[in-house]
Amino acid sequence: MAHPDWVLKHKRKGTQINCVNGHYYLYEVSSVWNKEKGRAQKITKAYLGTITEDGLRPPKTTAQNLKFSSAVNLSHKEFGASQYLQGISGDIISSLKDLFPDIWQQIITMSFIRTMYRTPFKRMEHYYSHSFVSEFYQKQSMSGKSISLLLRDLGARRENICAFMRKYVGQSSHVFFDATSIFSESREMDINRVGYNSKRIFTPQISLLYAFAKDKGEPAYYRILPGNIRDVSAFGIAIKESGINNAIVVADKGFGSEKNFGILEESGIEYVIPLRRSSRLFDRSVIKTGDKSSFDGRFIFRERLVFYYSRPVGNGRTVHTFVDEDLRSREACDYQKRIEADIEGYTPEGFLEKQYDFGTIVMLSNMTIGAKEIYDTYKQRADIEQSFDMLKNLLGQDSSYMQDEDALEAWAFINHISLMLCYRLFRVIKDHGFTSKYSVEDLIEYLKSITKIRIDGGEWITAEVSSKTTKLLMACDIHIT
Repeated sequence: MAHPDWVLKHKRKGTQINCVNGHYYLYEVSSVWNKEKGRAQKITKAYLGTITEDGLRPPKTTAQNLKFSSAVNLSHKEFGASQYLQGISGDIISSLKDLFPDIWQQIITMSFIRTMYRTPFKRMEHYYSHSFVSEFYQKQSMSGKSISLLLRDLGARRENICAFMRKYVGQSSHVFFDATSIFSESREMDINRVGYNSKRIFTPQISLLYAFAKDKGEPAYYRILPGNIRDVSAFGIAIKESGINNAIVVADKGFGSEKNFGILEESGIEYVIPLRRSSRLFDRSVIKTGDKSSFDGRFIFRERLVFYYSRPVGNGRTVHTFVDEDLRSREACDYQKRIEADIEGYTPEGFLEKQYDFGTIVMLSNMTIGAKEIYDTYKQRADIEQSFDMLKNLLGQDSSYMQDEDALEAWAFINHISLMLCYRLFRVIKDHGFTSKYSVEDLIEYLKSITKIRIDGGEWITAEVSSKTTKLLMACDIHIT
C-alpha cells in the first residue's frame, strides 16, 4: 500500500518508513554485503521519529532507542543513589555550608562516595568520575594528594566538627553512649594503644566513643580516644563537648566497675549497665524460691515472657534482675549438650550450680523508672550495636590507616556523616517493613543500578530501570527523577 504524500515527503536516501497500525515511523538505515547469503542486508541504525500530518515528531530521548543510535560519544554514570542521598541530606549539607564554607563540597562528595562504594580514599577519584556526584559537585579534586591535604585541614577543625554534631545532639531528649574498638596500623600516632576488645585481639587500636540520638535513631556525636581507655572518665568531657543535656550511658559488662559507676554519678549521668552473673550484687534468693509470686512482676517483650524483681542497693542505685524464659530454656539446653559432648568444664554438678543463672540478665541503674522501662532502655543498645556493625562492615572501616591524628579525625568525621546517611536509608527500609528482606547495602545497590546516559555531550537522560528495582522503589515510596 502506497504511503500518503505527507508521509513520503520525509523519505530521504538512507531512510525507511514503517507503518504500524496506521502510524508511520522513520528510521535511518544502511546496507552491508552478507557473504553467506550473497546479497546486501539492511541494517536499522537509528529511530528518527514519528511522521504525522503536522510533520516529523522527533523521538523522546530515552535509553530504549539508544541501541539504534549512531552516536560516537556516549557517557554513562550512576545516578539513583547519588540523587537519593542528595535528597535526604539537605540538613547535613546546610550545616556543612555554614561550618565549612570553603570545603563543604569536598566533605559531602567524599561522604556520598564512602556510603555508596565503601571505598578507601585512594580509589575515590575513580568512583567520583563514574557517579552523578561529579555532576552535583563538579570539578572536585579527588586525587590522593588533594584528599591528603583536605583530611589534614578538616581534621584540625574539631571545634567546627563538634558544632556540626551539636545540632543533632540538641534535637534529642535522650542520648545513648557506647564505645567500640577500631584497629589501627599506623605507627605514627600516640593515640594507638594495645587495649581490651571482645575478640581478645591485641593489635594496636583506638577507641571510638559514640552517642546516639534516641528520638531520631541515628548517630549524633563521636569522640576518638586512646585504645587502652576502657573506663568512662572520657564521658565527662564528651558531655561538655557535645552539649548533651540528657545523657544515658548504655554500656556493656566491661564498663561495670565501682570506679565507673562513681564517675558517671559525679557527672550527673544516668546509666543502665549490665552486671556479670558473678557480681556480688546479683541476688538469686528470689529465683531460688521457685515461686513466681516472689517476683515483682512480668511483661512481654517481643513475644517473650520476662519476669523481674528490683532491689535498691544504696547511693540511688537499683539492681534489676530479669529472667527471660525462652533464654533460660536455650541456655540450659546448650549447657546440657556440652555435657553430653564431653566438653571440658561442663559437668552435671556445674549444671546444678548454674541452674539459677540460666536466662538471667542483671542490670544496675541510677534511673528512677520502672523495671520494664529499664529493660526497654537496655534493649535499645541493639540499635547502637547495629551502628557499629554498619561502621565496621557496611562502610568497610574496621581498620584505619591514617598516619596522623588530624587525618584520623577527618576520617572519623566523614565516616560519621556516611553512618548518618546509612541510618536514614535503614529507617526507610524499617518504616516500610522490609528489614527481613532488604539490607541498607541492598537498597544502595538497587539505587546505584539507576543510571544516566549522555550522547555526544547532549542532555543527560535516564536509562531503563529494571522492574525489580522499580517495584522496590515504589514499595519504599522512593522517587528518582
